[in-house]
Amino acid sequence: MGVSVEGGKGRGKGMMVDLNLVPFIDFLSCLIAFLMIAAVWTQIASIDVEQAISPPNPDVEIPDPPPQPPLKIHVRGDGMWIARKVEDGKQLPKIGEDQDWKQLKELIKADHDAFPTEQMVVINTDDGVPYEEMIKALDLTREFGYPQTALAGGAPSTTPDGVPAAPAPAAGG
Repeated sequence: MGVSVEGGKGRGKGMMVDLNLVPFIDFLSCLIAFLMIAAVWTQIASIDVEQAISPPNPDVEIPDPPPQPPLKIHVRGDGMWIARKVEDGKQLPKIGEDQDWKQLKELIKADHDAFPTEQMVVINTDDGVPYEEMIKALDLTREFGYPQTALAGGAPSTTPDGVPAAPAPAAGG
């Protein structure tokens, strides 16, 4: 759809211009639809909603339970560390060349018995710790019902949360 415009009453030749009106009509139809919807939105925004909430009883105080920090397991080259809070941490030194998996399993079970609804555990490993040890710790947490696991790693036991550091390797041998 177009409009032809002829012109040229002067000395030169007349010009023939075809204006395409289809994009203009499309624009106007979209603009009209938008304005109609916007008019409805202003009415919807003014709907009053009433909610039946009983006033709080001033005699009863409802305490908010503090959020429980997640269980943290730090697998290091010289052993393991486990706790929810740094001050409650337990060191599990290696037995010979192996980690103390039996004691770790008992501590995870005790934690799960104390906090049965908690689902989060953080497993941190030092650089150089074998991958199998991290997976073994992960398997133990899954065994006792911790479906959410955050895995972390880093340089040998340099943790900002105060977890005791593993001894640094001796320089020069």
